[in-house]
Amino acid sequence: MDDNKLLKLALDAGEIMLSSGAETHRVQDTMHRILSVNHPTGVEALAMSTFLIASVSSDTYGSLSLTRGIYNRSVNFGKICSVNEVSRAFVSGQLSLEKASMRLKEVNEASVYSPLTRIICSGVACAGFTLVLNGAIIDALAAFIFGLMIGVLLKYSRKSKLPYFFSCMIGGFIAGAGATVFHKIVPTAGVNMIIIGSIMPLLPGMTMTNSIRDIMEGHLISGTAKMVETLLIAFSIAGGVGFGITIWGS
Repeated sequence: MDDNKLLKLALDAGEIMLSSGAETHRVQDTMHRILSVNHPTGVEALAMSTFLIASVSSDTYGSLSLTRGIYNRSVNFGKICSVNEVSRAFVSGQLSLEKASMRLKEVNEASVYSPLTRIICSGVACAGFTLVLNGAIIDALAAFIFGLMIGVLLKYSRKSKLPYFFSCMIGGFIAGAGATVFHKIVPTAGVNMIIIGSIMPLLPGMTMTNSIRDIMEGHLISGTAKMVETLLIAFSIAGGVGFGITIWGS
């Protein structure tokens, strides 16, 4: 079995999982199991928030190591489950190295939901959270509209490679300014309920959960980095909401 292709397979699996919101220890375990197929000993797999390292001890080439940077992160449990299925099939011998690589490529390029579906679901989620938090129907309607706008923002910000912190700040501004203007048009609408519901797609709940789990698992650097990322996103959202209220509230 080609060690270079094996290292690439492990990095491909780790990249898809880490960029889809998987925990650090889960990513490392998957990479380690893949590498152990051809190397029972001398295997190292390290996953951080923004990069991966895989290393094996080869009889032919000596020690081999590959690294890869992770530049895009989102939440996609479907891809994580698909990578787990491919890795289990490869480790058990049901898939060859070449077929496993092709399967991972298909998983990486697959799109579970269309952009329009994502945008609509963003609006529905915002309206639903507003109702759950005891908001009125008119508040949910406003949150639905602003949720659609934030969904469009997130879609095009990924295409334009806009840093997620700026996307959260702009999204917060849309929620704060939109809720304030909507309240002036409909005085019975609750500004707080509209804002809380509208910013739900932006909140870094998964990142915070993973940071705590990583710290508890002993991955202090990754856990701390994710915690800092969570705080920066929260500050960006709060800053955007405050700026929107300040501008349009006057």
